[in-house]
Amino acid sequence: DAITIAIIDTGIDEGHPDLASKIVAGYDYVGGDSNPHDLDGHGTHSAGIAAAITDNGKGIAGVSWGAKIMPLRVLDTEGSGWSSDITDAITWAYTNGADVLSLSLGGPSYSTSMQAAINDAHIAGSLVVAAMGNDRADGNPTAYPAANSNVMAVAATGPTDTYASYSQYGSHCDI
Repeated sequence: DAITIAIIDTGIDEGHPDLASKIVAGYDYVGGDSNPHDLDGHGTHSAGIAAAITDNGKGIAGVSWGAKIMPLRVLDTEGSGWSSDITDAITWAYTNGADVLSLSLGGPSYSTSMQAAINDAHIAGSLVVAAMGNDRADGNPTAYPAANSNVMAVAATGPTDTYASYSQYGSHCDI
């Protein structure tokens, strides 16, 4: 079976030529329905990096060409959302078959309920991956869920293979 990657973000453009054939059922926590359409573009961008079709003469090639994408919209057009929606999406993802949970989002507050959902996803065998954040200029604040336990935290690097000027970093960074 193909790996299923839950993109917990701004949704996904379900008509995107590199993604349309890969999408499985998801949910829109912002709109409260089963149509997690991306009105921002960030979730579609993240999904493309993860799993865009390759060798089709369009767009880019994703890292996992055969993967399925589970869109879970938790962020609005401004990139804002509620911790409770993110927590619910983590639970929805692993209970609906996601092997990998991708969270290219974060904030400064620790949530006990989000940590519990992450722990449950981890126990269920799902890999939870989260971005370290892009706010290094603001004092390199600790961002969650990247700083949570049982999360693979990912930072960005630049051309010299050092942290990108915008990327947050810290001892909890895994990649």
